[in-house]
Amino acid sequence: MCNLYFFSTSTLRKYFHYLLFITYLNLQPFMKKFNTLVIAFFLVSVMFSQNEKDRAFIINQTNIEKLNQISEDYLAIQNQFRYKNVQEIITTNRGEKNYFSHFDKSGTPVYYSLENESSAISSKIDLIRTGGSSGLDLNGSGIEFGLWDGGPPRITHQEFNNNITIIDNTTTSSHATHIAGILIASGVVPEAKGMAPSATIKSYTSSNWISEVPAWAASGGLISSHSYIIANPGSDYEEYGVYNQYSQLWDNISYNAPYLVMCTGASNNGNNNYNPDGSRYDLLASNKLGKNSIVVGACSDVLSYTGPESVNQAVFTSWGPTDDWRIKPDITAVGTSSYSSRDASDTNYTTGQGCSFAAPIVSGGLALLQQHYYNTNAVYMKAVTAKALILSTTDEAGDYDGPDFANGWGLFNAFNAAEVITNNGTSAIISELTLNQNGTYSINISVDGTSPLSVAICWNDPEAAPLESGLYNDHTTMLINDLDVRVESDTEVYYPWIMEPNETYDNYTVAASKGDNFRDNIEIINVETINSGTYTVSVTHKGTLQDGLQDFSLVINGVVVSDNLSVLNIEEIEEEEHVLVFPNPVNDVLNIKYNANKFQDIKVAVYNLIGQKQIVAKQYNQDSVEIDVSHLSKGVYFLRIQDDNNTIMSTKKIVVN
Repeated sequence: MCNLYFFSTSTLRKYFHYLLFITYLNLQPFMKKFNTLVIAFFLVSVMFSQNEKDRAFIINQTNIEKLNQISEDYLAIQNQFRYKNVQEIITTNRGEKNYFSHFDKSGTPVYYSLENESSAISSKIDLIRTGGSSGLDLNGSGIEFGLWDGGPPRITHQEFNNNITIIDNTTTSSHATHIAGILIASGVVPEAKGMAPSATIKSYTSSNWISEVPAWAASGGLISSHSYIIANPGSDYEEYGVYNQYSQLWDNISYNAPYLVMCTGASNNGNNNYNPDGSRYDLLASNKLGKNSIVVGACSDVLSYTGPESVNQAVFTSWGPTDDWRIKPDITAVGTSSYSSRDASDTNYTTGQGCSFAAPIVSGGLALLQQHYYNTNAVYMKAVTAKALILSTTDEAGDYDGPDFANGWGLFNAFNAAEVITNNGTSAIISELTLNQNGTYSINISVDGTSPLSVAICWNDPEAAPLESGLYNDHTTMLINDLDVRVESDTEVYYPWIMEPNETYDNYTVAASKGDNFRDNIEIINVETINSGTYTVSVTHKGTLQDGLQDFSLVINGVVVSDNLSVLNIEEIEEEEHVLVFPNPVNDVLNIKYNANKFQDIKVAVYNLIGQKQIVAKQYNQDSVEIDVSHLSKGVYFLRIQDDNNTIMSTKKIVVN
């Protein structure tokens, strides 16, 4: 596993990457030529894995200026201290190797450490991957991973099929080769087949991640994998749980790159006896403590899940919480008996263990889920949509229902998550939304009382100020924008899960409860038994929202949406010959032709998936309507056509490209 750390016209978009490249060079006159060329090459090299139009769509919603500023600030510091002599590798008194990463603002060298060295079955990835029983036939095609590690994988290994591009060309790493195999191995040896065998990898060393990750995100990156920890506190147990400059930096990057999922392992400090009492709790640190990333804990194989008792935590995996009592790690995946490619030869394989190898299972599963979502909706999910999706569909783990500080939200179940994507519009609702200052979002849902109800919201929270050095076990809440979700009927109110501390903040093993969660930027409501009827899901906020708004995603599972459209409260009617809608999918202008002899007046409206009206058009005594949809976000919408008596002539699903 690894622990590391708006709009252009269609004419300008095709020149976007070139302009970004030139702009970046112009901003760097004070930098050493070598560094400028490295970053410029990096920006150009990441352009073409995902479809260029899809990448441009992601870039349009990314704060490129801010991400580039993060890169520039980092490079300026490195140039300032680049002539200082440092040890490239230091060995601790436990025999662990730490590798030079970068200089901090004061010129102090900072080191990172790699986190040690069946999985597909345990996380149900085998069911949705090509050949799986779901029939989804997913292989990660079109998805590019950004991989930051101690060195590049052995790209000539028989498992990789030229699907890895090395950017930072240093000594080949066995650790990176193993992780790359978990992500994309083609399956020459079936037991070593990767999670997403048709995906690609851009490989970087972890030493330059502060500059490279934001640049890669600015070029439209979707999923990055990090299996190292920056500035591991080791035996300095008071440093664990502290939101520091690297926690802040991860949040800053992801807040400005809404499509980037940064995935890392929980670290392997669990059996090192760093805590005076020998406890495995409160052993997450540094970049493991960001609010917006996905932190993965490790467990043993779960080849047949029968209940929470099937999930056995690996002895080495670190447990949370954060000092402000947020739920970390986020999720659990297999990190033992990990069989994958290695770098001794092009046919070398071995078995390893560590959170390093749990994190790419989740990254690889996310690639398949992004592919499925794209196949269904012609657009990729935002990072918080993916996070809400996988955290709300886990298999239960731990001694009690709900989340805990050892397993997070439970065992990763890619099949459950894929089912929600498949059922979006029937028994599930997936929405990407914005809450404005003093605003309330609400939607009415129907349940039939036969299935559990799950409602999740998630948002990329703005960076918080890191705690000053020496402020250990400070429980100040790091949440900036506090959103709240509730499910209500006339007689009941359902609240999300929370972890409640005692006065001394040491009741780590307590069961989760339900109430007002003001710490986490993911809130999940689970109702196992619910009466049939109509309920209202509402999202509000406390205090003042930074920037006056907060984007968030909503994932609901266990509802009844009849004929795909009851959320819109309109009836699905098969399109008749007297109404023709084209082209579909549509890029700019949607054409509607109808029989003017039969219908004198018509009204046309376009709705998003949750029934919010986007466009209304009226035409009289004509036989055609043109609707400009170029300003709509890429995705799936519904078109409703009514006659002059408000009779629905047609309802049709359209895809905006």
